[in-house]
Amino acid sequence: MWLWLIGLSVLVALGYQAMNDQADQDRLDSRLQRLEAQATGLAEAVEAIQQRPAVATAADLKDTRQILEARAAQVEKSLSGYAAADDLQALRAEVEQIKTRQTAARAARAPSKPAAKSEPPPFPFRIVSAELRAGQRSVSVAPSGGDFTPDQLQVLLPGDAVGPWRLQTVEGSTAVFQAGAQIRRVAIP
Repeated sequence: MWLWLIGLSVLVALGYQAMNDQADQDRLDSRLQRLEAQATGLAEAVEAIQQRPAVATAADLKDTRQILEARAAQVEKSLSGYAAADDLQALRAEVEQIKTRQTAARAARAPSKPAAKSEPPPFPFRIVSAELRAGQRSVSVAPSGGDFTPDQLQVLLPGDAVGPWRLQTVEGSTAVFQAGAQIRRVAIP
C-alpha cells in the first residue's frame, strides 16, 4: 500500500509540475505575443517616421530664399527692357494722330475727287469689360444703344465676331477689331 501511495504521490507531483510548466509556457507565450505586437508597432512607427519629408532647416530656408531672390532679380532685370503697356498705348495713339494728320494733309492738297470709299459699318456693340478666359484675354460686349440686361452680354475671344466686326486681339487696354480691310482700335473701359 505504501508503494501505491508513493506511486500516486509521484504521479500527482509530476502532474502538478506539468501543469505549472504548461501555465508558465502559456504566460511566456502571451508575453511573447505582446512583445511581438509591440515590436511590430515600433517597426511601423519607425517606418512612418522615415517616410516623412525631411524637416527644413533654417539654412535650407535661407538658401532657398537667396535662390528665389536671385531669380526674382533676373526676371525684373529682363522685364525692365520691355516697354510698359501704357507706353505702347501712348505710342499707338501718337501714331494714329500722325496718320490722321497725314491723311488730312493729303486730302487738303489733293483736288476733290468723287471717291467711292466705302464707310466701315458702325459698331453694333460697345465694350463693357475685359477679362482672362482659357488663358486668353477676352472682352465682354453689349448692344450699343441704351441699357442692357445680363443676357445681352456676349464674351468674345480673339477670332470671334459680332456682325461684320471680328476681334483680332486684346492689347493692354485696347481691343483690335477688323471688318474687311478696316481695322479699329477700341479702348476698353
